[in-house]
Amino acid sequence: MSFQGRAFYNLLSMNLCDEHYPHHPWQIKNYRELKTSELFEILRIEELHVDLDVFLLYSEKCDSPEEIANVLVEDQEDEERLEKVYLVVFELWRRFCREKESLSVFCDELDHQIFQYDQIHNNVDQLQELIDQLQDILYQNTKEGENPKDVFIVVSEFLAHDLEEFIYDFSADLLDEEEGLYVSEIIDGFYDYIEYPLWFDFLRVRVVALADPLEATTLLQLLVEKVEEQEDLDLYFEILKTLSYEEEIPLFNLVFEKIEPLLHQEEDFQDLLEIMKDYFSSLDKEEEEKKVDEILKQRNLIDPQREFSSSEQDFQELKKLLATIAY
Repeated sequence: MSFQGRAFYNLLSMNLCDEHYPHHPWQIKNYRELKTSELFEILRIEELHVDLDVFLLYSEKCDSPEEIANVLVEDQEDEERLEKVYLVVFELWRRFCREKESLSVFCDELDHQIFQYDQIHNNVDQLQELIDQLQDILYQNTKEGENPKDVFIVVSEFLAHDLEEFIYDFSADLLDEEEGLYVSEIIDGFYDYIEYPLWFDFLRVRVVALADPLEATTLLQLLVEKVEEQEDLDLYFEILKTLSYEEEIPLFNLVFEKIEPLLHQEEDFQDLLEIMKDYFSSLDKEEEEKKVDEILKQRNLIDPQREFSSSEQDFQELKKLLATIAY
């Protein structure tokens, strides 16, 4: 995936301990914390004599921080200098050009709020406001007939986070709080733009379940068949997690059967064991829960990437435990 705006630098900051993301200190500096005078001092070091008045003059003629950076750095081949200047200009634009809309600045704020949410989960209102703005941005860029999915991809390139994944996870969190009405609005607002709508179909099922569990079960049965066509193991796992607390035993068993041929690595099986442990716990099957826990502990030292086969003894034991649960 290619990155636009500040997305790459936000990705570096989020992965400081990851050796796959080597970086320079200036690439991960928190420019939001710098004083304005310090920002202009960096520009001076880069031999650019720009103060706030001069910057504002540039901003009147340019439509984005990217454009200003390209104007200030004449030698576009000097990529490092261009990057250093861009990061400063970006922060200046964020502070002093709020009235001028810029996709990169909007997405940077969304990245920032997503990161904060992942850390402390106390900025839901700010995220809801940004999500509403994002829906409007997508609509404005598709109302002339542009392909919605293509527009979504372009916008996603301005974010370090996986945008589709975040929208799903945020909606799922809201459903845990029974915020079904707002989640329905999110689904309707983004459904045409996303690449993998089955995950959002699952969200719809969860919304319906808040008001009509029986109807939700019917919809989930239909969804399970669609997931089989995609062979989406992760979505099957999400469905199993939900069923773990619904006591829909026949449907749980059906999904378990469809999962079996999709278990290819040790980590897949251990993820399934975690779900099964919770499942037996919710059914007050203490003996079965204890046995699953024992299997899980025994396999914790196995390489997660090791090839797995459902013919292995532990999996067969798991199937026997599941078979003891009466409909």
